[in-house]
Amino acid sequence: MRAVGIDIGSGNIKVVEVLQTNKGLLISKFYEHALGQSLVNDPALEVVEFLHGISKQYNPEQWRIVVGLRQEMVAVRNKIFPFNDRLKILKSLPFELEEEIPFSPDNAVFDVKIIKTMGTSAEVLACAVPKARIRDIMAGLQEAGLDISILSCEAAALANCQEAWDDAAPNQAGTQFAFDGVARPARAVQIIIEMGHSHCLVTAFDDDHLVGLRSILWGGKNLIEALAKKYEIPAPEAAKVLETKAFILLSQENASYDQIVFSETITKSLKDFTRDLQMTLMEFQSEFNGRASSISLVGGVSRIQNLNAFLTQQLEIPVNPTSLIRNRFATAFELSPHVEAVANIALGLAIEGLKKPRNPALNFLRQEFQKQNLKLVRLWEKWGTLAKYAAAVFVLFVVYAMAREQISSGLADKASEAMKNQAKAVAKISGKQANEAGIKKYLQEQRKRSQEIRDIQSLAKMNSAMDVLRKISDGVPGKSTVSLDIRRINIQANRVEIEGSVTNQHELTTLRNSLNGVSANGKVDTIRPTGMVHSGVPFAFAFPVDRGMTSK
Repeated sequence: MRAVGIDIGSGNIKVVEVLQTNKGLLISKFYEHALGQSLVNDPALEVVEFLHGISKQYNPEQWRIVVGLRQEMVAVRNKIFPFNDRLKILKSLPFELEEEIPFSPDNAVFDVKIIKTMGTSAEVLACAVPKARIRDIMAGLQEAGLDISILSCEAAALANCQEAWDDAAPNQAGTQFAFDGVARPARAVQIIIEMGHSHCLVTAFDDDHLVGLRSILWGGKNLIEALAKKYEIPAPEAAKVLETKAFILLSQENASYDQIVFSETITKSLKDFTRDLQMTLMEFQSEFNGRASSISLVGGVSRIQNLNAFLTQQLEIPVNPTSLIRNRFATAFELSPHVEAVANIALGLAIEGLKKPRNPALNFLRQEFQKQNLKLVRLWEKWGTLAKYAAAVFVLFVVYAMAREQISSGLADKASEAMKNQAKAVAKISGKQANEAGIKKYLQEQRKRSQEIRDIQSLAKMNSAMDVLRKISDGVPGKSTVSLDIRRINIQANRVEIEGSVTNQHELTTLRNSLNGVSANGKVDTIRPTGMVHSGVPFAFAFPVDRGMTSK
């Protein structure tokens, strides 16, 4: 499987390609595009222009493309539900969050991330986004021609870099979680802060599972503005100074005046951040009784020298920079400190595209924003016209078949009625006998009767036995030629049998030849005689004769 995560920030756009192989997850490519460098003055148009190039590189049929919403657009609450069925929880979210989100549930899209389950209950992160926010970002993506598979958020992305993202939500031993109104047990949570250009993402993890998050609207641009104002330099130059030379003095001893001024400029702006961060940690404690045990820093701003020590002093909580990529994910390129710091959100978004149903991605493409099956759309665009013609032909065929069946049925009824009428008028058949079988029986009887009549007529025209004898007598030579003594003659139908004797063999031959002329087929057969002859040469013949009968 292959996925692309696109982190659209206020200062730059970061893109990460990931491949899921037999050996695990591989980060195949990372690149970023700094905003404000193009001749296009409108940042939104610059984003659309860059994403248009991205859309040409990645075919949505081969890559799962994931884009993240800025976290301040997403309302998130840690909630307990008495059931752990994801679909039931989704249906309950609008009612559960109605009084806790600053917009109408009717104009929002909801999704849920299950943290863990206990018995039949579940602890979840309930998320809600105004439809207007989704509509705006989808309009920009469509203008760029970018067909995305998932619209997630930054917190879900960052969690993928810390959690076992390929596993289902764990089941904690016990009966069920304590519901709202009941004090939750204290939990020590690890805080991971993604320090970005325009805001900082504060996430709380309990046993490497995301349990809470907030977005603080403070980031690197606040430090850039402070440096640009203090030293009266352009913002791009101040950004370069912040990225390459920024530091905080832990002690002003042996420090130059310029170093002290620079450090105080940084720390003065950071105090606004620490104040908001303290408020966020207090919110975590009141929401799910989570007390921060440690804080880890990632992101571009986290690379400021001695930032971790400064925050440790301010918060009285251990703060350390960390890496969510090194030693966790394989890369097809050499991992630089810069990529290690800024690629987390884009990487997490790409991982969202690889998730399976047992731990589904957080996806706000729901309701009217639900992604269509582009394969079917393209197939319809290609074959739609032919399909319409085929459907029209099929409808016509069905109409024709139904009409033909009705017409045939009507004709059959008329034929049956006509048959009954004719059977009654001609054959004098009525009642139950006036049907097809009765008429067939009547016709067979009539044919049999006609045949009998023809046979009788044929017999009436048949030659009599006397006519046959006369014909034989006329055909046989006179007494002067053959001295014939006939003992038996039998005429049966068209077969004649004659027995007797002649004086010698010559006369027998002459007689046989004469009878050949009388025979209907010109042949005379010799048969076994029925009696004994005491004088002369005996003979017994049989032959067919024409009696004028016709048989059919």
